[in-house]
Amino acid sequence: MKEAKLEIIQNYPLGPLTTFNIGGPARYFVSVSTEEALQEALQYASTRRMQTFILGSGSNILVSDRGFSGLVISNRIFGFDCRTSDGYATVRVCAGEDWDRTVQRCVEHGWSGLECLSGIPGTIGAAPIQNIGAYGQNFSDVVTEVRAIDRESNSVVRLDNTACEFRYRESIFNTKMNARYVVTGVTLRLAIGGRPTITYQDLKDRFADTSTVTLAEVREAVIEIRSQKGMVLLPGHPGFKSVGSFFKNPIISLTDFEKVQIRLREPSQDVKKRWFWMIAPEQVKISAAYLIEHAGFHRGCRQGRVGISPRHSLALVNYGGGTAEEMVALAGRIQQAVYEKFGVLLKPEAQFVGFSEKPLK
Repeated sequence: MKEAKLEIIQNYPLGPLTTFNIGGPARYFVSVSTEEALQEALQYASTRRMQTFILGSGSNILVSDRGFSGLVISNRIFGFDCRTSDGYATVRVCAGEDWDRTVQRCVEHGWSGLECLSGIPGTIGAAPIQNIGAYGQNFSDVVTEVRAIDRESNSVVRLDNTACEFRYRESIFNTKMNARYVVTGVTLRLAIGGRPTITYQDLKDRFADTSTVTLAEVREAVIEIRSQKGMVLLPGHPGFKSVGSFFKNPIISLTDFEKVQIRLREPSQDVKKRWFWMIAPEQVKISAAYLIEHAGFHRGCRQGRVGISPRHSLALVNYGGGTAEEMVALAGRIQQAVYEKFGVLLKPEAQFVGFSEKPLK
């Protein structure tokens, strides 16, 4: 391993590095631009028995008001290259690259597989951790390999799609091995000249004739839909200080879903609004936003300096000067209300950083 000169900064403010704009400082902070520098930073923390946190764009985290007591490593490893063969593009992208910019580049080249994932904030490094997905596509559909640093050996490893154990918003990177690997890059397999994916109802409603729709048109439509929901953090699109969807859409059994239907006590069940999806014979995915609204939390409601976005009830918002304590209190109220009314426990999609205890159930 080549030595890299590390510039360790003390008491570095983290709030401005997050889309929530909330949180205290990192006791120690370092930015790395190579795998070698990342390995050295991990070794630095290990020898001093420090906790570490890998920071991308800060678009899916809530930092404690106390900050983080260990070493925050900002992943700034950049790189993008590809090769084409047999009708497919094999694209290798480093973890520090911007996710939406990567999607844009692939769409411009005519490579299908990512177009419905347009407008999602964050970096490439976060994609395999959460198995990001939207509008009928998932990251796991196109990734063939994840490159990472194994903390146990401080060496570079490559994990294929199967080894990553992708599920809805989950992988080994945020479940059973969430402390072992640091993602440094991914390899994607995209179809050259492939047709765009138009399975999501919002997209079907946009296009009368889906046979002639281009990848660029689907990308534009997805960004527009997300923008209307206040979920786009791109220039020219009004946004809010949030992490987008704060909670995951719950997946429950068909039996539990029938109980939810009864508890809604609405004869029509608001049939014009799509709020559930059958994903297996005995499994149903429910819109968390729908449950939140029917538990009494309307769009735009506030609790002090934080609240719910006026555009989407799944997005919690810092309206200015909000704290992590306030955000956790609001999220806890929502979680408790939904559970008491529907018997469904909403699980946070946002990651909590620097908290001494798990802030939510």
